[in-house]
Amino acid sequence: MIRAIGAGVLVSTMVVAVALRAAPQNAPGPQGQAQGQTPPPGQGRGQAPAPTNLQVLPKDWTGQQVTMMMRTFTAGLGVMCDHCHVGGPQDRAKDDKPEKATARKMIKMMMAINDDFLKDVGEPAEAGKSKVTCYTCHRGAVKPLTAPPPGGGD
Repeated sequence: MIRAIGAGVLVSTMVVAVALRAAPQNAPGPQGQAQGQTPPPGQGRGQAPAPTNLQVLPKDWTGQQVTMMMRTFTAGLGVMCDHCHVGGPQDRAKDDKPEKATARKMIKMMMAINDDFLKDVGEPAEAGKSKVTCYTCHRGAVKPLTAPPPGGGD
C-alpha cells in the first residue's frame, strides 16, 4: 500500500475516485498484468473477489473497483487496510472495528459534499468530478487538523 503522500498521490487519488464514479459498473479493469501481458492461468493476482456487505459504496461494484477506492482511502489517511478491517482479505466484510463505521460516515459526508453542495461549483467541464477527497482534510493523517499548525506556515 502507499504510505508516502505527495502531490502525485493527491492527483492520482482524485483521478481514481472520479474514474470509479464514472466507470461502467461491469467494465473490466487491469488484472495486475506485468509489461502489458496477461499472466498464465493460475499465476498473478487475478480478480478481486466480489464484495459483500457494501453499505455506502454502490452494491454493484466489482471487487476491483472497491479495492481501487480503498487504496485512495489508505493514501488519504496514511493507513493500511487493518486500520478499518480485521483479518485478511476474506474477512473484509466484517464490521468488527469502529473505524469502519466511521469510514462509512466519512464516505457519506464526502459524497454529499461533492454531489450536493459542490455540484455546480467550478467549470462546466468539471461537472460530476470529485472536488473533495479524503486527502482534502486528512492530508495523510488519521486525524485531520482542525486549526493551522503553530507558526502560520511562514
